[in-house]
Amino acid sequence: MQRILVIEDEFFVAAHIEHVLEGEGVEVIGPVGSLQEAMQLACNEAVDGALLDVNIDGGRIDAVAEILARKQIPFVFVTAYGRDNLPPAHRGVTIVEKPFTDADLIREVRRFGVN
Repeated sequence: MQRILVIEDEFFVAAHIEHVLEGEGVEVIGPVGSLQEAMQLACNEAVDGALLDVNIDGGRIDAVAEILARKQIPFVFVTAYGRDNLPPAHRGVTIVEKPFTDADLIREVRRFGVN
């Protein structure tokens, strides 16, 4: 079973992502709405991939993206912001643009594969 870290601070968006992924048989880690908890989970959890909002709880997700990249864990940004607002080192990472479709999320999560 895939384990996907979901970092999203908007409750209804997070709940929808969780519902969609669980419907696909994915184990959702989170959803997480604080940077502190996101960093802790990124450091300590074994996950197959991550869905990251760019702005969480008034802060940016850059440090979490760095942790995941160092651990070679694939991730995508789920955001309404353009590529210019992504962490500079990760501007080439796939974006799932808000508003997104369920199919958009499922497609990207399937690309992560399973460890």
